[in-house]
Amino acid sequence: MNSHNPPVPERFAGVLDWVPTYGHALRKVGLAFEVVRIDGDYGDAVADRLCLAAAVPGPVVENRSRRQALYFFLAPGAGAPYRWPPGTTYLGRRTGEAYVGVPALDGETWPLSWRWPPTVERPFVDAALLHASL
Repeated sequence: MNSHNPPVPERFAGVLDWVPTYGHALRKVGLAFEVVRIDGDYGDAVADRLCLAAAVPGPVVENRSRRQALYFFLAPGAGAPYRWPPGTTYLGRRTGEAYVGVPALDGETWPLSWRWPPTVERPFVDAALLHASL
């Protein structure tokens, strides 16, 4: 690690242990978080509605590679009670082994970036608000 890649701030310890300190890393879904992936324009529209419902909606990652997608990070187990409609992909502990890319909070992370980073106050997207925003 060098001075351009500082560690995740200590105040986030235990909350953001799944966020890499630099670049991006694949993390197994179901351990520290679950994910709802929504591709393309639909994902952008859902993100806009979610932002209207919650000024700080929680962590959402943008993947702007050839398959543009948004990843909404939920607390472990939070997405399981919901029926996620067509156009969404729910990835949780019970959906089989899956990995998603997680970018660092700062620095070069292309093609991944935080639309909204996790915070101590909002470490995850509220599953009920996300589901209502679909």
